[in-house]
Amino acid sequence: MSTPQSGILPEANTDATFLVLLLQNDQKSLQTARQFSGSFPSLVDGLAAKYPDSKLSATLSFGSRAWKMLFKDQSYPQELAPFKSQRDGERLAPGTPGDILVHIRSDRKDINFELSRMVMAKLEDSALLEEEVSGFRYLESRDITGFVDGTENPERDNRAAVALVPEGQPLAGGSYIQCQRYIHNMPAWESCPVHHQEQVIGRSKQDNVEFSSEEKAPIAHIKRVSLKEDGKSLEILRHSMPYGDSQEHGLFFISYCHAARHFDLMLEEMIHADGDGHYDHLMNFTQAVTGNAFFAPSRDFLETL
Repeated sequence: MSTPQSGILPEANTDATFLVLLLQNDQKSLQTARQFSGSFPSLVDGLAAKYPDSKLSATLSFGSRAWKMLFKDQSYPQELAPFKSQRDGERLAPGTPGDILVHIRSDRKDINFELSRMVMAKLEDSALLEEEVSGFRYLESRDITGFVDGTENPERDNRAAVALVPEGQPLAGGSYIQCQRYIHNMPAWESCPVHHQEQVIGRSKQDNVEFSSEEKAPIAHIKRVSLKEDGKSLEILRHSMPYGDSQEHGLFFISYCHAARHFDLMLEEMIHADGDGHYDHLMNFTQAVTGNAFFAPSRDFLETL
């Protein structure tokens, strides 16, 4: 049975670090990056064993360009493709550069920092840092908008069923990852009455109670992303985290799934207006500035490199 990477299935931590890297296209860089990939699980294990209180875990994943460069001799993830940019009027979800994603999670920011330094030292000059974002738990696991985040996440054994390519399929134990960094327009959001914010989200703000189907407005975020196909819910496992400082802040959205198309369909519902002109009105208060798609192979895959 395939073993997933350690950062996929655990419940939320207090801190996260996201490293988005651009792979250099020369023989030495590719060899260094491939060797690093093979040693990544043991690198994480060593630091996690040294600081067990940190609950450290991490995931290493690759974009379509990097996979073709690094793993020509391996199966290609069937649904791995560059992030599909989407636009409808002023609403935009851009695709941006990114070959490798390192997603580090723990309950200690200093341990995330240590692993980040070790990763960059191992990679040397084979990959250039495109973006580094530090996420943190905000209040009672809320987004900076004030609403509890991740309430629709699968629980217990269903997390693996949603996030991992099932046994019997190529690259079993792997996971498709999509991530976006959003910047929130908090002055505009905070100028709205709470009851209007609740209509935009589809939940009560203070008590975190989901509205009934009849109560949800057709523009509510939860309604737009709650999709079904052949009577079955299309789910994703979210590990999103708030990030930022006093001047710029928002959400680093990241999802794991056994299929890339679940996220693609949700994003379409958020960005594009339907026949009645309805779209996700949360998009009126936040803007995606990055967009990347990756595949995280199983731990077994990495250790065979």
